[in-house]
Amino acid sequence: MEFLKFIRSLEELLYEVMTWLLFYPRTLWRVLRHPLALAAQAEAEMSERPEDQFIDLVSPPLFLMLSILLAHALEIGLHANLAPFTSEVAKEVLSSDANLLIFRAITFSLFPLMMASGLLRRQRREIDRKTLRRPFFLQCFIASPFVVALSVASVFARLGFPIVATAMTSSAVVWYLAVETEWFRTRLGIGRLRAFGIAVKLASIAFLLAFGIAFLLLGPETS
Repeated sequence: MEFLKFIRSLEELLYEVMTWLLFYPRTLWRVLRHPLALAAQAEAEMSERPEDQFIDLVSPPLFLMLSILLAHALEIGLHANLAPFTSEVAKEVLSSDANLLIFRAITFSLFPLMMASGLLRRQRREIDRKTLRRPFFLQCFIASPFVVALSVASVFARLGFPIVATAMTSSAVVWYLAVETEWFRTRLGIGRLRAFGIAVKLASIAFLLAFGIAFLLLGPETS
């Protein structure tokens, strides 16, 4: 009986992984083409039963994690590994690919977190696990192409293609801020200039937090 349960769990796992091969490119394409329309559809689906949500898409947090995994796989495939860590903490914590992926997932998730919490604050809504869930999920969709572009740009930078890296980074930042500007403009009913200011402020805070965490963990030893 236990063996049959194990086999069935493997069947479900295999099926789930295979669906990612179909639905991840579809989700990425729709996010790039119509990010706000996809966010509106996803928000409507989140009101349905869990089994009826994202039946033709990859769920937002999983989409973000798969994006990070895809970028990491590209990094390995092109042999664009990070420089050796000088911090003993980094050597201990990030000694494996799994730990590195977890670290990147946490730091990149700061962008959806800041955008979602920033929206709730400006809507004067209480921030708790329930109210934060929906905007955070939707922001994971928007952040994923941005994350992939930044990660791929860093790979090109390490391979000695600074012009390509700069172009990709600039394009990613412009796309991300443009989408976030429209997000805050429509959600808060404000002007585009004010919405742009909010997007820049929150993205800057997320970047500084991510940079601070990376510096504390990956930076040189102070002793």
